[in-house]
Amino acid sequence: MAGAKREFKNVIRDVQVAAAQPVDEYLAEIDAFIAAHNPYRQSKVIAAIGDGSAPLEVVRRYVKELYYLGLWMTPEFALLIANAPDADALSMDHSEHFAHWCQNFADETGFLRDPNHVDMKITMCRQFDIDDDELRSYVPIPETIGSVHTLLYYCRRSYEEGLAAFGYARERVAGLSGYADTVYNGLSKHYGVKAKNMEVHA
Repeated sequence: MAGAKREFKNVIRDVQVAAAQPVDEYLAEIDAFIAAHNPYRQSKVIAAIGDGSAPLEVVRRYVKELYYLGLWMTPEFALLIANAPDADALSMDHSEHFAHWCQNFADETGFLRDPNHVDMKITMCRQFDIDDDELRSYVPIPETIGSVHTLLYYCRRSYEEGLAAFGYARERVAGLSGYADTVYNGLSKHYGVKAKNMEVHA
């Protein structure tokens, strides 16, 4: 093939980009998608904890999953602070995004109102007789690992993508689902556990 002639073709073509949708229309479309695919409403585990039909071992596994979500997600708030578009505002009072995420991070890590959220998850595990060794050796399910690493990926790309992945797709969906209220009341009524972590999120 030493004498074969190589030919290069230009594969770049003109691409037509559709105009952006109006914001309200776009968000309504996302909300409709979320309503149809909301993982918190589809979860049989959350419903079973709520009505007391979940076996204790399933509840113990669920609280271990929540611990790992908190452990891995909490440090990501710092990326939203660092990437906030108004981090260089004259003062924090002049910012909106930067101030919001600073306050959120302070709250999550126990420096504002609530106890440290990761510590609350450890306390909840201990309420179910899960000691530190069991918690450290636990391997979360693939869905938990995939969910967290998808979030990490988008938080590291841009503020906008981090905000969409964390603020909209995770926190907003979780808040609107009522999962924390269901789990808190179920744990209290059927398993005799008053979980501060679930109370705070409810």
